Amino acid sequence: MKKVMNIIAVLFTTAMFNAPALAGQAEIDWVKPDSFTDIRQANESKSNFQKRVFKEFDKHFMALAAKLPEGQTLKVSVTNLDLAGDVRYMVGPNNATIRIVDDLYFPKMKFDYQLFAADNSVISSNKVDIKDMGFNHGIRRSSSSNAFHYEKNMIDDWFYDTFPTAKDKK
Repeated sequence: MKKVMNIIAVLFTTAMFNAPALAGQAEIDWVKPDSFTDIRQANESKSNFQKRVFKEFDKHFMALAAKLPEGQTLKVSVTNLDLAGDVRYMVGPNNATIRIVDDLYFPKMKFDYQLFAADNSVISSNKVDIKDMGFNHGIRRSSSSNAFHYEKNMIDDWFYDTFPTAKDKK
């Protein structure tokens, strides 16, 4: 009997930790990225850098959308991106290409979003134009080792201001 109870306990515990997460989802569309203000690379090919930028932001939006109620879908169409900093070419004795991060070059992003309910009805939608002129000051949530942390903090601020109930799931 004790053996059966142990097996049931193990199965119950396994089921609890392997249960699918009940959360929202995201769909991101990058509209005419060649016309974006700044997604210039410093030390990698343009196409690789663009792919890396899109992948990072796609993952970030998806992680945020996972905090929305079950069945909701956040659709985002990014129409402009201006990364923090500015790319400088042929700097220093090695003629390196580097991104200078300075208060003058703050991150900005424009996108349209729609939040859909499980039945595909629109809960909310808007055109968004965000910027973080104080990105380089104060205490922020992510470390500088996190890729595009200034931009992600800016997106987080917009997300939690727009969907305040998601703060409970931080």
